Amino acid sequence: MVEKHIKSLLYDHDCVIIPEFGGLIARYVPARINPVKHTLSPPSKKIAFNEKLVLNDGLLISTIAHHSNVTKDEAQQRVAEFVHKAKSNLHLEKRFELMDIGIFRYNAERRLVFEHTEADNMLEESFGLPELSARPVKVEEPAVLRTLIKERQQELVEERQPLRRRIKRVYNMAAGLALAGLSVSAFYFLSLQADYNLSSLNPMSVFSSTGYSAPATVEPSRYTSDYVPFTEDERLAYYAKLLPEEVQAATTQADDEFEPAGASIASDEFAYGFGNEEVIAESVAPVEAAEETAPAHIIYTKDGRSYIISGGYARLENAEQGREELMKEGHEQIFILLPQPGSRLFRVALADFSTAEEAQEALNTYRKNFGETLWVLNN
Repeated sequence: MVEKHIKSLLYDHDCVIIPEFGGLIARYVPARINPVKHTLSPPSKKIAFNEKLVLNDGLLISTIAHHSNVTKDEAQQRVAEFVHKAKSNLHLEKRFELMDIGIFRYNAERRLVFEHTEADNMLEESFGLPELSARPVKVEEPAVLRTLIKERQQELVEERQPLRRRIKRVYNMAAGLALAGLSVSAFYFLSLQADYNLSSLNPMSVFSSTGYSAPATVEPSRYTSDYVPFTEDERLAYYAKLLPEEVQAATTQADDEFEPAGASIASDEFAYGFGNEEVIAESVAPVEAAEETAPAHIIYTKDGRSYIISGGYARLENAEQGREELMKEGHEQIFILLPQPGSRLFRVALADFSTAEEAQEALNTYRKNFGETLWVLNN
């Protein structure tokens, strides 16, 4: 009951004294702007406390007696009970709350301290004024200026398009000239090889008016049309002039005794230009050499193993570069898997395992060092 009268008196008076306890002083506070919360607070009263104002001025007791229709002695008794209750709470709980006004508590020096709660605005001139939120104003460009900027951007795009077209045209011309130069160079180097005949490169040469003839039956001519090969007798006579008679007799006897079957056939074929064994050996050797010299870190086909993949690249050169970067960090077993059916990516693998279960178990260990983007590919 006493708290209610104290609050009503603070609306009309600047000082309300509680006998034997202290005085509450109200002072004017102007409007405030909070730069952090972006709020605007109206003018108000802030309540302070002075524990030295204990002299009874009769304001509180007279107000209680008038509104409660009791005598001043009874009103004074009520105020004394209120003060006794406040001091008991401060002694036991170290705090006392004056409803809608503030909180009393003792500080480290055992002095009474008051904290205003600012629940209600007690200034009559600011009655009904709420706290306003002031949002930052975003500066926007005028509509005319935005239209001009948009038109200027479109003009810049249109100006760049002819330049791009010219660059594309020059690029196409350079690519065509480079391709033509490579083709001419290839034909030139082929013409320098004695084993090639440029007329055989014509794809229509394998067709005739009577039908299709297999290109394997066409034997290239190694000699001119007026060439006449040596006969066997002419060849032996030529060798007889070069070798002494004793060596010739020994050679003739050795040839008669140890001449292997098919030797004469082979010599005749060589003499008449039908030795095809040399040509077949030359065509097979590069293929075998290419298979032997294939890089060991490139996986060409499916091998049934499981790989931990660190990344995919659209070109083999980029995949090799990524592999070199991993090897610089100290990792030796780095593989490159060629694109599988349905894919165009060259994948770089950190490790391989015989089963998918082993790869999944080791995946977490590799992710700690290489990141969470690793995954398992069953090749």
